[in-house]
Amino acid sequence: MNRRKALKNIGLSLGTISATPALISLLNRCQSELDWKPKLLSVDQMEVISKYLDLILPKTEDIPSATELGLHKWIDAYAYESLDKDGTEGYLIHLNSLILNSLEVSSKKEVNELSNDDYDKQLKKFLLADKSKIKQWEKMRTEYWMNSPKNSSLPIPEEAMAYYSMITIRNWGVRGYRWGNEYIAKNVLDYRPVPGQQKGCVDLNKTTGGFVWALQ
Repeated sequence: MNRRKALKNIGLSLGTISATPALISLLNRCQSELDWKPKLLSVDQMEVISKYLDLILPKTEDIPSATELGLHKWIDAYAYESLDKDGTEGYLIHLNSLILNSLEVSSKKEVNELSNDDYDKQLKKFLLADKSKIKQWEKMRTEYWMNSPKNSSLPIPEEAMAYYSMITIRNWGVRGYRWGNEYIAKNVLDYRPVPGQQKGCVDLNKTTGGFVWALQ
């Protein structure tokens, strides 16, 4: 697989996202902290996120893996610092649904029993699902959040929540991959230190081969 091409395509699917100096600084701190500890997530939650991230952005001959770049730390810190109380509650419900679904599908009881093959099957199930299935999951998730405030005993649609959590891991991981990471900026994206030339409307395919400029 061409990692650079895949990165470009996934990045474009995220739409326009503002990489603020605060968020870039947050990512840099996650990469440099030697005594880092999770601010929000448990050991099991971090383990699951790390495994999925390294399948989405694996190590190659010339590019480090997601966890080698500290993207699992970034996701924990990003959730901790950017989500309010309700957002945090929803985020954890989605993530715990993914963990439970991963265990149930693989017939395992503990996170440390999950194999790379277990993770890979789940990743493919959610990221390669057909449109009708995705639409069904999105409908189930929306209906739950619309009705749960009125009915606290409403059962959680586990698979639908798990799908959303997987998409969040992918999207946040790719954001961290593209934002403020010195290695990726200089070796994968088009790196132009500031100050530099300023050109108006140009064809991105002709100027950078279709890649965004690194934000440094």
